[in-house]
Amino acid sequence: MVVRQRPAKRRGSQPLTPIDAKDALDGVLNDISALDSQLDESTKALTGRTPDGKAFAVPKTRDMLQSLFNPLTPKTSFDMATLAMLSTHMIVAFVFPLATKRWILMAAFAFWRLCYNGGLGWILNWQSNRHGLVALFKRNGWLDPSRGGKIYLWLKTELEAKMGPDYSFESVPIEFNVWLLYRQLVDLILLNDFAAYFFLCSCYLGSAKDSEPWHTYLRISGGIILLVFNLWVKVDAHRVVKDYAWYWGDFFFLIEQSLTFDGVFEMAPHPMYSIGYAGYYGGSLITGSYTIFYASLAAHMLQFLFLSFVENPHIEKTYERPPLAVQVIQKSRNRRLSSAAFDHEKCINGSVSVNSITSADASSFANVSVAAACETRSSIRERPASLWHPDLIVFKNFDLFRASDILIVLLLLYSVGIPLGFMWFTGNKRFVLVYSIFQCICWILFRTLVLGYLLRKQSTSQLITRWFIKRGGNGEEAFSSWRAVYNTVTIMTYGSFSLVGIAAYHWGDALVSNLVLFHTLGLLLTAFHVWSSRSVYEVLGDFGWFYGDFFARDPSMLSLAPADFKLYYTGIYRYLNDPEKVIGQAAFYGLALISRSWAVFALALLLQVCSFLFNTYVETPHMQKIYGAQVRRDSGIVRTVKNAVNKGVGQSVFVEGQNGAAEAPDVHLLSQQQRQGESLSMVDLLTSTARPVKDILLETKGLLSTTTARLAEKTLPSELSKIDHLNLYDIKLLPGAAWRMTWSGKNSVSNKNLRHMYYLGETIRVTWQAPVNHSRRDWIGIYPVTANFSNQITTVSSKGCYVYTHPDDNLLAEMVVGDSVFAGFVKTVAKVKDASGSDDYASVAGLTNGNSVERNGTFAKGGSRKRNSSITTTVQVLQGEALFSSSALPFKVGTYEMRLHHGGTHAVLAQSKPFEITVCETQDIVRALSQQREESDTIIETSVQQEGPDDLEYLSQALLHVINKTFAVTDSHTVALSAESPVAIAVSNGHMGVDDTGDVAVQTEIVEPLESVDDVFSVDGALDEKQARRLGYAIKEYLGVEFASDVLIHAAKHGATVLDVAKRVVEARKALSAYSSATF
Repeated sequence: MVVRQRPAKRRGSQPLTPIDAKDALDGVLNDISALDSQLDESTKALTGRTPDGKAFAVPKTRDMLQSLFNPLTPKTSFDMATLAMLSTHMIVAFVFPLATKRWILMAAFAFWRLCYNGGLGWILNWQSNRHGLVALFKRNGWLDPSRGGKIYLWLKTELEAKMGPDYSFESVPIEFNVWLLYRQLVDLILLNDFAAYFFLCSCYLGSAKDSEPWHTYLRISGGIILLVFNLWVKVDAHRVVKDYAWYWGDFFFLIEQSLTFDGVFEMAPHPMYSIGYAGYYGGSLITGSYTIFYASLAAHMLQFLFLSFVENPHIEKTYERPPLAVQVIQKSRNRRLSSAAFDHEKCINGSVSVNSITSADASSFANVSVAAACETRSSIRERPASLWHPDLIVFKNFDLFRASDILIVLLLLYSVGIPLGFMWFTGNKRFVLVYSIFQCICWILFRTLVLGYLLRKQSTSQLITRWFIKRGGNGEEAFSSWRAVYNTVTIMTYGSFSLVGIAAYHWGDALVSNLVLFHTLGLLLTAFHVWSSRSVYEVLGDFGWFYGDFFARDPSMLSLAPADFKLYYTGIYRYLNDPEKVIGQAAFYGLALISRSWAVFALALLLQVCSFLFNTYVETPHMQKIYGAQVRRDSGIVRTVKNAVNKGVGQSVFVEGQNGAAEAPDVHLLSQQQRQGESLSMVDLLTSTARPVKDILLETKGLLSTTTARLAEKTLPSELSKIDHLNLYDIKLLPGAAWRMTWSGKNSVSNKNLRHMYYLGETIRVTWQAPVNHSRRDWIGIYPVTANFSNQITTVSSKGCYVYTHPDDNLLAEMVVGDSVFAGFVKTVAKVKDASGSDDYASVAGLTNGNSVERNGTFAKGGSRKRNSSITTTVQVLQGEALFSSSALPFKVGTYEMRLHHGGTHAVLAQSKPFEITVCETQDIVRALSQQREESDTIIETSVQQEGPDDLEYLSQALLHVINKTFAVTDSHTVALSAESPVAIAVSNGHMGVDDTGDVAVQTEIVEPLESVDDVFSVDGALDEKQARRLGYAIKEYLGVEFASDVLIHAAKHGATVLDVAKRVVEARKALSAYSSATF
């Protein structure tokens, strides 16, 4: 759970005047009344809100330790089960012999730790992404009085026994009750995890063999200090987050009050998972056992994996950056509201009639807007190349064909590679060590003293900028040159340190245990250094990383400058004022441990001292001059320690004034600154040897898939034989834009000879037919035509490209915003003749949502497995449609097929004809991907014919459509059915099956994020890696220009618009067209 920091109040040191004294007394009285009001507010119940928007009063929960270990508290079945499992660890620790119980307790600790990080992590991830745990209870009705039966009564009794008088089982939403039940599972796993670790440590007490008594005292004292510190961290963390966040409550519901970000949360990021595991290492010190240390380290690493793959993604999408679908749908709804309000105002004022705007007017208006935008916007060639070609940051964004990057590699080879080769061939380590130490000292002094002097002069007199202006340059070139110099010096500092470490590496006859320990600690320090550097860069961005505020004090002066020049203590800066000064040399101390060299340690200490001087005499004065009072005196860690020493009690937890979720602590507000040789080489030889191995693996995989399919086919007849009217299941493809354009170009070609084609990113619509008693879990998947070996069963994953044909309440319980898998719906209920060879699709009703709909044609007679029968029966069937859009579409050019599956299984009921996903020619993009109706196609086509495919105005519109198709999302929501709808009538007559409710239907709309070419080509000013790869592929296929994902991410971060990207595409096409035989 995440919390928000309360702004600190600065106190002056001036003496009080009589008026000041009176004001101070009034302030004290006001503070007392404020405290009284806070006490009154604390007695009020918190307000929670479920994902569907339902508000409720959050009852208070009881302390877990009190309810478990207080003998006066009544125990529930969950409590008894937890206590029974705890007692088993105690029995093992006291009954079994030492060697046996060590193995048993180690296995128990591994089991409970995997249950915690693996089991609970999977449940939480399922709940976060799909509301999975709540949906499970909804589907089975365990918390429904009409369906739950004895399970309902038992769960109700258990929960009411653990809650207070303000709790009512029936009045709180199901999300809260499921969370309470999840708490019982958490208590069981976490307490047993702790008990297993505690008794495991007790088995290793006294196993250490210290050479001196004072070693023992020092080791045990350090362990006790870490245990006490760990206890304080856990207690203070629970004081801040309470049970709600302690038990991951925000995975189930949100509270409409924010948490105060104070106490231990200002000391370290995610303190319960970072410094909150200090007790593990305290236990390792007390026992003196390497076994306990490595077990503790492994458990801690698992906890960080849990944080990275479960908590952090949930925090990001809940508090920081909502998922793409949520942002696109919200922007669309806001545009509609604004447009409706604007049209309403214009109609009232009588300035224009809404109905008077024709499609031609709209089209010409759009063309004029694009032309105006092209004229008013500055060319992308006038903007610095750094917006499109990211700078080298250490080795991030390395470009093999960029001159500066190649020179850095050559410099490393000369200064590090050649000495290593000399040492390897001659064995003269002493000479190389002396040379490497001298070189490392030079780079340290150059990085801190020389560059520090230049930055100081830049701060006071703009020395570097004046130098470039004097010689015909400008501020942008000065900053660009500085970035290259600073990064080169940084790389050379790291390289020279590595050379010293390799030359000084020696262990001799050291114990293997010490060697492994020192290497482990060194690698941990190196990993910590990498994490801290990445954290600093995430907060500062390119501009702050290269000290950009020494070169510009106004956002308009440099292209990489942020929108405003303000200090935001976010991310790692929340805990440390200057992480580089404090922990920026951790990797070098780690290298000293790995190499067992005092020389490396001395160099690391020299770099730390020089960095301290650099910060004191260069960076701090400049920060004071630029930001003034915004500069913070005490870091988060210092404030926490002071509060713990002086008060011992933190501030209140909940703060009024915020409706909705709390703000994440790690919101990065500054993230926007942000040949083949003639002879066969050894690499070729190894590669040629590896190819047969790869072929063997691929053949083995194919053989396994074929065998699986054949075995599954033998079991299919018994399963499918239970399905009535199997031959009535069918799916057919509906024409798309590519299909219509192919037909318009081949009027003389028969419909049977037409290829089924769809454009990349285009929504695919299909019609389906099934008996009325079909399973509501029937689904359609899309697969490459060569992926499956059997027509009877599907043997490969759909990779998310599937849609439920007729979802019900049980399935819709897992629906989240942006879901594209619940896009199937019923259009008609019809009567057909089974096994008669004739079709009688006499419609008995219209659409389920009450709108009149024309039928889109008839279905094929029978399926691929038609039964032989001489008896003709009339059967009611459902006929509907399904939409494949957004994430349900395969985003790759190729040939595919659709398969209709039975009831959540992979048993195939029907298959579609193969179809192609392709791209159109550049000059056809606007006409092909436009959302306008066919009647306005002539207008667009006329406009296209007047412009070439490399025309900026046209290409920007084409690119807008490509981006919209790439980032389009599905907006599905449920609607109630009227009692007169055909599906509702079929349900009431008992024709829909016992597991069907049929009281809701799903309406689906495809929402595109961008409106004009002046919009930033990302949805929220940022692209993640997956979105950037998807967009890069679409641009490559449609426009013939390939952009690396890093380039798109960097350009989006710096506000590049669709028009900017179009200009880049035009330039690229012109540069490549003269030297390429490809047709653009």
